[in-house]
Amino acid sequence: MDKKSAINYVIILSGMFICSAVLLAIMSIIIWKTNAGAGAASGCITVVYIISNFAGGFIAGKKSGKYKFLWGIAVSAAYFAIIVVAGVWFMGNALAVNPEIITGAMICIISGMFGGMLAP
Repeated sequence: MDKKSAINYVIILSGMFICSAVLLAIMSIIIWKTNAGAGAASGCITVVYIISNFAGGFIAGKKSGKYKFLWGIAVSAAYFAIIVVAGVWFMGNALAVNPEIITGAMICIISGMFGGMLAP
């Protein structure tokens, strides 16, 4: 991968995080206004993961032109890895592999892969 391609994928990852932040802000306002519970918040976070990773995989697949689904997987795996590392760093807890982490990783990776597969 050349320098230009690496910069493109960093921009894609940045866009994924911006998309996540905007969607989480919108959904938090909706949850706050409707007095929804923790289950609604968890569902909204899952929807944000799916939308952000699908969009990132779609753009990465479109940029790559070849092995689109693998590029979708790659950007989604990087997205999830950054979230996990940031969570461990900010919360100060040791990383414990549990079903929620595995489920989150699969949601991110699969939605990114589908985004890459559907890219033109």
